[in-house]
Amino acid sequence: MAHETHFPASAPPWQAPAGMRLSLGEAANTLENLLRFTVGSPDSIGARICNDTRILEQGDVFVALTGNRNGHDFIQQAYERGASYVIAHEWPIEIPDGRGAIIVKDTDAALVQLAMAQREKYHSLVIGVGGGVGKTTTKETIAAVLQNRYGAETVLKTPANWNDQRGVALTLLGLRPYHKRVVLEMGMDRPGEVTQLAQLARQRWGIVTSVSATHLEYFPSMDELVATERGMIETLPADGVAFINGDDPLTRGMLPYAPCHVALFGLQDDAEARAVDIAGNGLDGLTFTAIFQNQRQQVKTKLVGKHLITTALAALSVCVYDGMTLREAADLLAETEVPQRIRFLPGAHASQIIDDTYNASPESMRAALNLLAEWPLSAGGRRLALLGDMRELGPRSAAEHVQIGKLAAQVCSALWLTGNEREYLAEGARSVAGCAVYTEENPQNAAEALREALRKGDAVLVKASHAVGLDRVIAALLIDEQ
Repeated sequence: MAHETHFPASAPPWQAPAGMRLSLGEAANTLENLLRFTVGSPDSIGARICNDTRILEQGDVFVALTGNRNGHDFIQQAYERGASYVIAHEWPIEIPDGRGAIIVKDTDAALVQLAMAQREKYHSLVIGVGGGVGKTTTKETIAAVLQNRYGAETVLKTPANWNDQRGVALTLLGLRPYHKRVVLEMGMDRPGEVTQLAQLARQRWGIVTSVSATHLEYFPSMDELVATERGMIETLPADGVAFINGDDPLTRGMLPYAPCHVALFGLQDDAEARAVDIAGNGLDGLTFTAIFQNQRQQVKTKLVGKHLITTALAALSVCVYDGMTLREAADLLAETEVPQRIRFLPGAHASQIIDDTYNASPESMRAALNLLAEWPLSAGGRRLALLGDMRELGPRSAAEHVQIGKLAAQVCSALWLTGNEREYLAEGARSVAGCAVYTEENPQNAAEALREALRKGDAVLVKASHAVGLDRVIAALLIDEQ
């Protein structure tokens, strides 16, 4: 049976807690400016709002969004699964006895309006997380530390990477009276989007991890992209806090736009929260000394790679501003398990596979190559990589691929390059002496050739934008038992 969903396959259905108790009449009143008409009793109660029939339960409300699939095709299935009423924009529909429907002009606009009304009901501290690279890991880390402090059920967070308008709205519709903290990831792929999400979320604290050229093909210029990311800071209230990565010149440039207190984090001397004595320990995580104002504290985290030092510092900063001592924050961070998109897998011939195939941008590619450069090797081991395209870079694509190819060759003994931009990667790589460079149009063939070259102790990075499909060739590099 088909199911309606509008999120990536990597984002499993998320089940918001029940207990909303939104009557059809109340929903219709909230949607008055979008309302066409209603059918059914205004006293019909909805326990949750969702747009995915896989997770819809008795008494829920189904909102029929459109996208890759038309949510209206799933209305009957929603009723069969027990939907109390549906919110739709097409008519007619068959409504079973005792059920209801709200027919509106635009279901996406209705979803946003209902989410804004739900947000208005509660005064939970909302923390927004934005930026070009690292926002999902930063969101997950902050939420996990706060859950360790307050209890898992009291912290609401964006599921997976549901960071567009629908994802933020659906997350906010899960807000309940017992939620003390809300951690929302906010993404963008068009001008002004972060500001629109912030107006929906009304975050009091905002974090910007970095600015990257990701999605540049959707923006008229890099300046416009930076201005869109800056929406996280510009929309904060006067009593809010702007947590800004002081190591990125583009995020540092946002300081004059903050209408509230700014808390810099990073490695620069003027950062309020900074790190020294940083050590990357492979799968054993990351250790460093945190300096917050005049305090110093040894920190050990399970985050893998020095590139995540800013994630750790952002989490510590939020915790201290939330009333914890630096020692308490460090202790919580040390015990926090953070799901990371990157996977560390046992490879063929006793090699180590670093699977970072979820996506790629110039900044995340540099971070992944830096992780590979610091990876501890056993005797005889080499650093190798299978790399592919970084998509959505617009006119900067060729130059960015050349630069990444050059960096990769400085880190690796050999490279296997695939995808449409492989020749630009190869151009940069071949400008560096001492690195063997192989290009292959077919990703599967590239992976199989790399497997033949593997030997004991090798560490291998596999990374490209998701559209290249390197996630589908990882199996060729693993030990046979995998």
